[in-house]
Amino acid sequence: MRQWLMALYRLFQRNMRDKKGSGVLIFGLLFLIPFMTFSMFLIESKLLYTEKSMADNAVVAAGLAALKSNNPYDAAYGEYYLDPAAARNTFNQYLKANMKLDDGYNPLPGSVAAGTVRIDEFRVYNPGDYPATCPWGVSINRTAIHVVVRFQVKRPALTGLFGETVNVTIHRDVDNFYRLEE
Repeated sequence: MRQWLMALYRLFQRNMRDKKGSGVLIFGLLFLIPFMTFSMFLIESKLLYTEKSMADNAVVAAGLAALKSNNPYDAAYGEYYLDPAAARNTFNQYLKANMKLDDGYNPLPGSVAAGTVRIDEFRVYNPGDYPATCPWGVSINRTAIHVVVRFQVKRPALTGLFGETVNVTIHRDVDNFYRLEE
């Protein structure tokens, strides 16, 4: 490998002394740098999308666990009342487990989050509260939980160019979509 690099370096020196091919080299470098930056941006955006998707799945799973926190059999027969305090406790418990957080909502090793996870909005919609619209404009027609979670994710590649972390906001309105008919 070292011989190949030295041969390339000698060729570069010779071409720069002769001024032959220097235009091609400069044009190549001017093309290569933006192309590599754009390639890294595409790869990084896909990685960040995957991490957001993993966190979104954790929030939805915690919301579904909170929906069954009272009596899971009532959920199968239509409208049911969900205790907001029990739902919030269950949601917090499962969110911490799913996103690998400690009791202070700080990330543990293996967590997607790079900093403290904040639950900005948590609201339970029970019978009598709906039909309604959540603060983000989603229509609610059955017992549901409205959640907004914010946290930061470490940027994998272009840290010096765009900053060390990316802010992520997850908004979900979780409800039961099925109804057991007798």
